[in-house]
Amino acid sequence: MGKRDNAQTRRDRRQKKKEKQKRQHDKDAIKEERAVQQQKHKKEDEDLDALLAEFAEMDRQLTEVVEKKCNHPSPRCACSFVATPDGNDIILFGGEFTNGLKTYIYSDLLFYNIKKNSWKSCQIPNGPPPRSGHQAVCTARGGGQMWVFGGEYASPGGSNFKHYNDLWVLNIKDREWEKIVAPNGPSARSGHRMAVVNRLLLVFGGFHDNAKKAPKYFNDLHIFDMDAYRWDQVTFTPLEPHPNPRSACQIAPTQDGLILFGGYSITRIKGEITKGETHVDMWHLVFEDDEEAAELEAALKDGVEVKKSSKQGNLAAGKKWKWSKIRAGDLENFVHCSGSCATTSNNTIVSFGGVKDKETDDSLQGNFFNDLNRLNPASLKWAHLSGREEDENWPSVRMSSMLTCKGNTLFLFGGILEKGDKQMTLDDMYKVDVSKKTASWTVLHKMSAKAVEWLEEDSSDEEEEEE
Repeated sequence: MGKRDNAQTRRDRRQKKKEKQKRQHDKDAIKEERAVQQQKHKKEDEDLDALLAEFAEMDRQLTEVVEKKCNHPSPRCACSFVATPDGNDIILFGGEFTNGLKTYIYSDLLFYNIKKNSWKSCQIPNGPPPRSGHQAVCTARGGGQMWVFGGEYASPGGSNFKHYNDLWVLNIKDREWEKIVAPNGPSARSGHRMAVVNRLLLVFGGFHDNAKKAPKYFNDLHIFDMDAYRWDQVTFTPLEPHPNPRSACQIAPTQDGLILFGGYSITRIKGEITKGETHVDMWHLVFEDDEEAAELEAALKDGVEVKKSSKQGNLAAGKKWKWSKIRAGDLENFVHCSGSCATTSNNTIVSFGGVKDKETDDSLQGNFFNDLNRLNPASLKWAHLSGREEDENWPSVRMSSMLTCKGNTLFLFGGILEKGDKQMTLDDMYKVDVSKKTASWTVLHKMSAKAVEWLEEDSSDEEEEEE
């Protein structure tokens, strides 16, 4: 090798060494910044009540309704997304976003105008604190109302949680929040499900997590009477059929009760060893007139204190309640965990996406879906809606997306997709007419760059190669 070649080689080696040192310096700086941020979040995590007190103080400073046009919502999951009774708007409330380094919990209230494909924010005094994993339903009562129950608030570092058991109602026309104070309601929880049937709110399941023990899952059924402003719990004896404890299931109201399917729960096997279970089953909750139930209801309306016996546990709101398990053939191809569902104007139940977890001793693999399925309300048989292979606008696989229906048009927003250690929180939005035999989606908003943001160091990153 000549001198020139040798000198060039040495210069190249020096340059490579400088570049490697710079990469290492940048990597160290990033690690140091992450450590600072994690320490900051840890400190914040230790005082969750202080964070909520700050929000309460900000809310006290809001003295009037502030409504204005806004951009499309930021990426999020576990928010509520419900169509208003008049069908002109969809209301989005709360939700969460995590980028691997920090968790954001929202309290914003946003209205989507279906005809104009536009959004506006609405700040209303004395509203609920930030939350995700809650449930909301809309009714035509009082000129239009949105009822919200439960949910959770997580600290920025994601290591501390506060679950709610509060009930709120938004008067849509007058833009007023009201916190409902009524005894004997459900315990604090998130991941539960809620439906409205006639004058009744039905709350089922969910979980409570204090980040210290395995989460506690529920299968209790609570009913809130929107006329009497009264909670009642429906209980069943061990001999009466009823669903196992779970969260992340899907429910849809029917004329005589509701349909429940899917869900997820964690059970303790031994000591600290736990196992997750994806529930692949379907249940029908029905109510019927009952003389004894009517007598109990009449006594309550007269102000008489009523204590139900164990045999009367399935009596509530003047009705008798009963679960029955539906034997519906090949549920494996239709029922997932953390999917989304909505009911069309002709009472057809439509579900989208979800996940099925495959758990081993040292890993958790999620199989995500983007299938669109329809349940016939008469036969209780599932069927896939075709078009996925041909439709280039078909939404990607995801779980925990938000779904609501206006007539026969389904609206889909956001959700979660996991890729390795990374969790992508989505913000894309679509609509589809599910009355047609072949589904054809319309894109209302494409996924933004923020949806793929992930700041946590990937455990699969390889170390710098040695020279």
